[in-house]
Amino acid sequence: MGNIFDVLDFSKLFVVLLTTILPSVLMLSLILYSDRKSREPIPMILICILSGAFTICFSLIIDKLILTLNIINPSMFPSQNSYSVYRIMVLAGVEEYAKLLVLHLFLYKNKSYDDIYDGFVYSSIIALSFSVIETVMYVFREPTFSEMTSLAILRNFTSIPLHIVCGVIMGYFISLQKFSKTKKRKILNLIASLFIPTLVHTIYNVFFSIILMDYSSSIFILIIIILFVLSIYFIGVMFILKTSSLNKIFINNGYYNKHYRFLMRKNDYVYEDLRRITWYQMLIMKIYLI
Repeated sequence: MGNIFDVLDFSKLFVVLLTTILPSVLMLSLILYSDRKSREPIPMILICILSGAFTICFSLIIDKLILTLNIINPSMFPSQNSYSVYRIMVLAGVEEYAKLLVLHLFLYKNKSYDDIYDGFVYSSIIALSFSVIETVMYVFREPTFSEMTSLAILRNFTSIPLHIVCGVIMGYFISLQKFSKTKKRKILNLIASLFIPTLVHTIYNVFFSIILMDYSSSIFILIIIILFVLSIYFIGVMFILKTSSLNKIFINNGYYNKHYRFLMRKNDYVYEDLRRITWYQMLIMKIYLI
């Protein structure tokens, strides 16, 4: 496509941008509102919001390398279908890894990441940032105004929620990793924080690949799509509720059920944090108190 202004005048460009971005801004507001009792520092939120530029570039570069170097070779697979599924899984994994990288490089060890719910906040905003930029890229590839707005609306109900759900799942497992008492649990939850979102992302991509190949305008296909998308929403809600429930126990120093006894409580975490303070940091604190 040529210059975007050859296709759209200013008013239509504004409508396309509004349709593409406004729902994500509302979603961001809901995420931040849900954490209103323990607000995160603005710099941390800005890192999450701006991370989309990094995660998109990282994913595009790695995807290009995989395809250029022919790392995923069709001859390695017994059928074209198995090759396609594996390729989709690898590319989905690259996207999820890029988001996980941001979490670990910039947020995981920050002092402000001090409760289980923070994992949900940071990870879902990182995922939202990625999905918004990806949607803008796809939308402005369309040749007409009507196709741009249609794709933006479609992705607002499908792809963007999918990325947020994957972010919610990732945040859940990252918090389990961070607040685990043992190294073994930390490793297992780190693996799960990448594997489970990649699995959900892959199932989503494979499903819509099949739907697009066997496209039909029948009401039956439409119902299947709606039920599938709703099931993705349901998974996200369940993980949010579980994260919130565990966070209440964590903050109130309550008792976890037998499946979560590997997790620290707030007092455990504070004590663990104090143990990491070096002797000169302790000396500075004493001098300051004097």
